[in-house]
Amino acid sequence: MLRWLKRRWTSHLAITLGVLGIWFGLDYLEDLFESDLHYRPLARAELATDDARARFGRLAPINPNLVFLAIDGPSIKLDALDDATIANSKGLLLIRASDGFPFQRSVYGEVCDRLFGAGAKVVGFDLIFRDPKPEDADFRQVMDKYPGRIVVGMNFADGLNGFTLPPSTLLPSQSPTDEQVGYLNYFPDEDAVVRDTHYRINLEYINSLKGAENLPMTYSLAARMAENAGGLQRPPNDMDAHVFRFGGAHLPNIPLIPSYSLYTIFDPHAWASNFQNGAYFKDKIVLVGPEGNWFKDVQPTPFGIMAGAEIHLNAMNALLENDFLQRPSAAFSRVMIFSAAALALALALVVPNIAGRFAAAVLVTGVYVAAILRAYNGPGWLLPAVGPVGVFGGAMGVGTVYDFVLAQVEKMQLRAAFQRYTSPNVAKYLLDHLESYQEMLAGSRQPVTVLFSDVRGFTTKTEAAAAEGKSQQHIAKLNEYLTEMVACVFRYDGALDKFIGDAVMAVWGNTPYNFGPKEDAVRAVRSAREMLAELGKLNAKWKAQGREEWHIGIGLNHGEAIVGDIGSQQQRTEYAVIGDAVNLASRLESLTKEYHLELLLGESVADLVRDVFYLRTVDLVVVVGKTKAVEAFTVIGEKSEGLAPEMQKFLETYEEGVRAFRSREFGRAAELFEEALKIQPGDLQAEAYLANCREFIRNPPDEAWTGVRVMTKK
Repeated sequence: MLRWLKRRWTSHLAITLGVLGIWFGLDYLEDLFESDLHYRPLARAELATDDARARFGRLAPINPNLVFLAIDGPSIKLDALDDATIANSKGLLLIRASDGFPFQRSVYGEVCDRLFGAGAKVVGFDLIFRDPKPEDADFRQVMDKYPGRIVVGMNFADGLNGFTLPPSTLLPSQSPTDEQVGYLNYFPDEDAVVRDTHYRINLEYINSLKGAENLPMTYSLAARMAENAGGLQRPPNDMDAHVFRFGGAHLPNIPLIPSYSLYTIFDPHAWASNFQNGAYFKDKIVLVGPEGNWFKDVQPTPFGIMAGAEIHLNAMNALLENDFLQRPSAAFSRVMIFSAAALALALALVVPNIAGRFAAAVLVTGVYVAAILRAYNGPGWLLPAVGPVGVFGGAMGVGTVYDFVLAQVEKMQLRAAFQRYTSPNVAKYLLDHLESYQEMLAGSRQPVTVLFSDVRGFTTKTEAAAAEGKSQQHIAKLNEYLTEMVACVFRYDGALDKFIGDAVMAVWGNTPYNFGPKEDAVRAVRSAREMLAELGKLNAKWKAQGREEWHIGIGLNHGEAIVGDIGSQQQRTEYAVIGDAVNLASRLESLTKEYHLELLLGESVADLVRDVFYLRTVDLVVVVGKTKAVEAFTVIGEKSEGLAPEMQKFLETYEEGVRAFRSREFGRAAELFEEALKIQPGDLQAEAYLANCREFIRNPPDEAWTGVRVMTKK
């Protein structure tokens, strides 16, 4: 016992310290590249968790005083209004006279008069008025009429005093601290995503000059509007970046900040219905700004690309609601990381059972994730996520792997023995589920996808090889072929059921390592297509060596089958599948010769994969030994790869022809197949359908005809 404790103590302590060392080593290396997030995966991951919390956590309540008037397409074009309505409104006439965007600045004076007349507190413009305009006097007159209640935009730049300010015709002071201006800039995180805002700042602070905090401050647009509104939440008295909680941005069923097209305040009908003849704007803080990609004023945010005006509104909403988020200090993050490492070490020593330890790790991680969400949704703490979870998971994971490897020596020996008699998938199942071994052997019904492949004319090839004394070369070639085919099956997680001479039978869904009927069927089809592709490579090599090329047919079917241990209990058994679904897959493989195709799918497989692959109808057929017709399809390609336009046209025309044929519209069907053959000359299926159409036009079938073909041989 003492030796066991010593080995576990020393090994797991070493593992935990090693994980901690790696983590802090990576963290140190990231500091060397702190100017470029591309080289900082840990920082990138932490920011990603912040974004996930923003998207799935609590959103800020929307302040009822905020309104957004959008300069959008309808406001620029005015195509929703008639000429009479426009003629009766000075604001609308000025917009029309502007002949597109930017508007004459007199428009904004009319906007302010309209809104302040209705009782609005503050009107802000998410716009930069760069150069003097003849109509500036009109706008300036309105700004003087409502001192401190109109805020226009400015920008940090390399211009006058480091700012791009409105012209003196609008802002005589030309001061960035004027209460009539607010800067529009955001300072994104290292990954260029906007998550926070500076409500107050100055150019010297940006340049990190000493004493900058004591210089006059300029306010952001959001802060200046909130400040000028009075009686509301004042901007923080610092120049720090404040991480704000977004308020309902881009999410369904969440109340958004009210948004209206700018022109609607001049439309009498909208003024009455939407705004209660102006009463709606009583005590409102109104932001006027562009909306839509046409203005290119967009920024990445945790919610994706967002219009600049919408970010200003969210920053103002967070300020008015005092709803901010707090990032942890570096010291607190380190304490959390060391605590996570200590907890991982304790669990590794107290819970030696691997399954129990995994459950404990999941529980601890779940509790911490819940705490992260609770802290976010409550006081707004952004608890560190990647560091503690990464160290805890790393220490637990490496320790678990260490113990697992030590415990696997005997199991690996058993695995080697099992794999002499069974496929790798079945061997792994037996080793990992020994407690249910007897239940598995007893048999059960399961949905499976079955694949049969067969080399065309293999018996003749074998006899010819024997006659020429080349049996060994023939067997070597067969082994080379089967090796590649089985690799294709295993590559898509299928189980090799058996070899039947040159035939391969593979199954998806017969072990616990299945992916559900749909995904199993998709994997089976991909495996079949890859088998054909690999055979093409083999044929190219064989041809270059002067050897004969081989061709195969593949049939795929899906359905319920009996899965279990089958054979002689005294001699030899094998884990196999039996049933009608298996038999039909074999029949479909045989039909590939009849239809001169390499791959046929039964309709049960087609129903599962038709949204992944382009399928082509082949025939409605009753195979030997069955009475019910089955629809047969072949695969044209994968939808993710697309189809050439001519092939798309051919497929649509061909399928329409098949539908007409089965509806007994033989003349129309013949025309469609002729059209299809013009696109794809020599297509055997289209030619066969066309020949049948012409025959039925001459000799119509009786009323009992259903378009079903009955096969008389396997």
